[in-house]
Amino acid sequence: MSWSAFCVLFDPDEGRDSIQRKVQDLIKGTRPANPYRAVLDSQEVAGLDIIDCGEVQIESWLSIYPVQEDLFMLTSTNFGIFLDSDGCREYRERVRDFVKGLERPLMIGGDHSLTGGVVEALMERYEDFYLIVFDSHFDGIPSPVRNGLIGYMSETRPDYERFGYKPSDYVFSSTGRKNSYNGGSFLYHLINEGVIKAENIVVFGPLDYPTEKMEKIQDYRVREFVQVYKGLEKEGVKIVHRGIIDALGPDEAINMCISPKLRTGRAYVSVDLDIGSRSALMGAKFTDICGIKEADIYIALEGLRRNISSIIGLDLMEIDPWRAGVEIDGLKDRTYSICGNIIRILTEGKICLERRYKDVLEKISTKKTLKEIEDKESLNELVKMGFAGLSGKYVSLLYKGEILFF
Repeated sequence: MSWSAFCVLFDPDEGRDSIQRKVQDLIKGTRPANPYRAVLDSQEVAGLDIIDCGEVQIESWLSIYPVQEDLFMLTSTNFGIFLDSDGCREYRERVRDFVKGLERPLMIGGDHSLTGGVVEALMERYEDFYLIVFDSHFDGIPSPVRNGLIGYMSETRPDYERFGYKPSDYVFSSTGRKNSYNGGSFLYHLINEGVIKAENIVVFGPLDYPTEKMEKIQDYRVREFVQVYKGLEKEGVKIVHRGIIDALGPDEAINMCISPKLRTGRAYVSVDLDIGSRSALMGAKFTDICGIKEADIYIALEGLRRNISSIIGLDLMEIDPWRAGVEIDGLKDRTYSICGNIIRILTEGKICLERRYKDVLEKISTKKTLKEIEDKESLNELVKMGFAGLSGKYVSLLYKGEILFF
């Protein structure tokens, strides 16, 4: 079955850095590459059956491409009002209506709240529907609760890794936030509105899962965060947090997600690109945390494809077009290549890599010592990407999946 691809360049980010980049683009007359076009034009999806279905229309000031006439709208106050007034819900509904006419949706876009629109549309078609989310954060926390936690973190300056993000990752409001539908809370609202049952949701990879130390903190703001998080887990949301992935490996960790019902059901896969932030790519909205390596993303996705009877849709969200695909510290970011490979592996169980890696991977499969590998530059890149591992003077092949070279 072909993919019905579309884009939604929706970006209501109230963060100062995001706003400044848009303002600077308007002043300079520049704009970042269109992430939708960059993914569909990538070598990694060449030859796949993908139908270009266009884009969902977005008001200029809420998109990654604001027009000059909307410059005055680009303020934290305006974005905050939009978010607190449940503005993201309107765009969820636009996506829902757009997807109703698509067979196997492939959404490429910005704010993760849009996933709710696809879920709502597909839930009307299928009773055996499951949502599988790859994300370094759990997007099931109501805004007032998350705002409270950010306030606590700002006051106490704890080790942010305990919480999975820094206070600066979110805009704190001393007057509180409304309980609105948005990118950080959409799972909570989908469950509470009865759109999807908690037991039909899997979240793979969150770093913000409450630790034992966190559960011992008595501050009411932390306790409320823990209660909501663990409460949704008790309701049935399957959470495979980062600690489990690091302990078991991506293949075994993903197998924990696949219940007998999911195995025979229909799965929609939603990928927040921060699942690989810093470790695999830099083109994600959140880069203050380290996600899993590129090869581990593919291993987990192939485990899904291999063990689930039907994958009926996919989205690639929270792409940062100002960093995606650009050269950073002398290396070209791989965000769009990884997006293309995610589509390919869920289509046919294969990925694509540049031909220069072929000889090195073949040698690694037969030779065991570091000195036997001549192309040290490519080897180091493959180690960083998670395809190969080093232990002292020994080298090993970590990725056993099928690779096409171009």
